[in-house]
Amino acid sequence: MKTKYLQLIGIVLIVVLVMIGCAGKKKIQSTTPTDPAPLYTEGMVLFNAGRYKEAIEVFTRLKDYFPSDEIYAPKADLRIADCLCFRKEYPEAITRYLEFKKQYPFHPDLPYVEYQLGICHYRQVLSKDRDQKATEKALAAFQNVVVNYPDTIFAQKAQEKIFFCQRRLAENELYIARFYLRQGKYVAAANRSATALAKYPACGVDDEALYYLALALHKQERDPEALSPLTRLVRDYPQSTFAKPGEKLLASLKEQGVVAAVSSGEEVGMREARPDVQSGATFPFRITATRTQNILETNSVLYTGDVVALGEEVRINAESLLLTKDVTNIPIEMVARDDVMVARGEDEIFGKKAVWSPTQNTIVVTVDAKINRGAEWKRADAITLHLDTGRIEITGEQPMEGAGLEQQ
Repeated sequence: MKTKYLQLIGIVLIVVLVMIGCAGKKKIQSTTPTDPAPLYTEGMVLFNAGRYKEAIEVFTRLKDYFPSDEIYAPKADLRIADCLCFRKEYPEAITRYLEFKKQYPFHPDLPYVEYQLGICHYRQVLSKDRDQKATEKALAAFQNVVVNYPDTIFAQKAQEKIFFCQRRLAENELYIARFYLRQGKYVAAANRSATALAKYPACGVDDEALYYLALALHKQERDPEALSPLTRLVRDYPQSTFAKPGEKLLASLKEQGVVAAVSSGEEVGMREARPDVQSGATFPFRITATRTQNILETNSVLYTGDVVALGEEVRINAESLLLTKDVTNIPIEMVARDDVMVARGEDEIFGKKAVWSPTQNTIVVTVDAKINRGAEWKRADAITLHLDTGRIEITGEQPMEGAGLEQQ
C-alpha cells in the first residue's frame, strides 16, 4: 500500500513539473521582440551558414513582428527570396523577387533583384536539345539589367551571362536545323540557320550556322544564294571543322560556273541587326556601334561601345543606346546613356542621358546636362534640342563656376 502511495506521489510530481516547464516555455515564446535588428542578425547567421530553411523562419518572424519597418522588413523579404533561390526553389524565389519589385519600386537593391531574377531563370536553362523558355527569360532579364542599371557591378555580371544565353539559343536553333536537314525539310533548316546568324551573331557557332544555311540552300537548288555563306565560312573560319566540307562544296559550285545571286554582306537569310534600322523620314539616324543586341521581349535593339547616331544635322555620341520599336518595327524612342554628347552646328550638349522622340521631333538631354555655346558653358536640369528648327530650350538653368570649364 505504501509503495502504491509513493508511486502515485511520483506521478503527480512529474505531471506538475511538465506543466511548469510547458508554462515556462509558453511564457518565453509569448515574449514579443522590441527590436528587429537582433532577429535580422540571427537570420543572417543562419543564412551565411547555409541553413536556409531555418533562416526563412527567422526572417518570417521578423516580418510578422515588424511588417512596417522601413529598413529590416525589405531586407527580410529580400533574404527570404535569396534563401529560396539557394534552395533551388526557383519558381517561389521568382515570385518573391517580383513581389519585392512591386512593393519597393525605388529600393536601392533593385539592380540586385533584377539580376537575381535572371539567375533564377538561368539556373533552369536546359541543354540545347530541350525547350529554351528559361533561356529566353534569363536573357531578357540580364539585358534588362544592362539597359536599366549600366553603371552597376550587376550589369557587368549580367553581360557575361548574356553571351551564354545567346549561344545556347543559337545552339538550339542549329540543333533543330540539323534535324530538319536529316528530315529533308530544307526550307525550315535554312530558316533556322539564318535565325541563329541574325539573332545571335558572334556567339561561337557562326561557322556551323553558315554551313547548314549553305547546305540547306544547295539542297533546294538555290546554289547562287549558297555561295555567299560558303564564301564567308571558308574565309572567316578556316580552322572550323565545317570549313573543309564547306570548301569542297564551294569549289564544286564554282566549277559548275555558279555565280552569287547577291553581293557579300547581303546574303539571303543572313540579315544581321544592322545599325541603320530604318531610313528616310521614319528614322533619321544611322547608328554604328561595337556591339549590337536584339532584345526580343521589348522589340528593342541595344547598341554598346563607341555608339554614334548620325542624323542629317545632328550627331549623338554615347557608350550605349537603346532603340525601341512598335509592333510594326517603326522606331518610337531612342535613349542614349553614359557620357552622352549631342552636337548640332557649333552647339554641343553633354549629359548622362538623351532621349529622342519622333513624335515631338526633339532630343532631351538630362542627368548632369551641360551645354557649350561657343566658349560659354551652362548647366541645366534638362536641355531640349528641337530638330525641326534647331532651337535649344534650357530648363532649370544653373550657374557654372569658371570660364572654359571642361565637360569630361
